[in-house]
Amino acid sequence: MDSLLQPLLDAPAPLVYCICALVIMAETALLPGIVLPTLSTLLLMGFLVQRGTLQLWPTLAVCVVAAVAGDQLAYWEGRVLGPRLRRSRVGRRIGAQRWDKAEAAVARYGVPAVVLGRCLAGVRTLVPRVAGSAGLSYRRFLTGSLCAAVLWAGVELTIGQVTGWVAP
Repeated sequence: MDSLLQPLLDAPAPLVYCICALVIMAETALLPGIVLPTLSTLLLMGFLVQRGTLQLWPTLAVCVVAAVAGDQLAYWEGRVLGPRLRRSRVGRRIGAQRWDKAEAAVARYGVPAVVLGRCLAGVRTLVPRVAGSAGLSYRRFLTGSLCAAVLWAGVELTIGQVTGWVAP
């Protein structure tokens, strides 16, 4: 396993932080980002923390800032382009009925819906857009996004550390 990870183990920490931050941010900032391996990225970063390549607190901060930044871009896309997103290829694939249900859930539950959405792969890319489209206030969305990013990144980094520690 070390031979596969050797380039990352040897790379300077700032480069690893930048690459990982771009992957994390792009997942929600870009609609096709749904296919990006953010779970693997966070697990790998946790493993690199355990190995001493990265430091825990800067790693957590980078992950949280990148996730929140991607969420903000997606939120404003939903806020500005909401009706057009519904008519887009992805919006049509989701379907008007499901889009309506998602907007109603975000409007009704607010911050908890944003937090839950961040923790569900696949949904994570769409929730900020739906929140913007549904008219969830920016302050409430930012609160949910920040709480969710801390929870999501903290759990995944911890799992990466623990599994890295027990790996042969």
